[in-house]
Amino acid sequence: MDFKELVRGFTNSEVEVMTPGDMITGTLISVNDASLMLKVPPVMYGPPGDMAIVPLRSVEFVRVLTD
Repeated sequence: MDFKELVRGFTNSEVEVMTPGDMITGTLISVNDASLMLKVPPVMYGPPGDMAIVPLRSVEFVRVLTD
């Protein structure tokens, strides 16, 4: 089992994703070969939408908050 397979098991769970210089909290929507997709709360004065795409090469760790 590799990292992508492990994280796919937590789809639809609330997670924290740590990247260099940032922490993103949201619901894990999907995992593909290159990125994680999270549903995040809308950001005031930020880009429209409620999705965050995080490249796998930037992920330092993923913590599952709820299952």
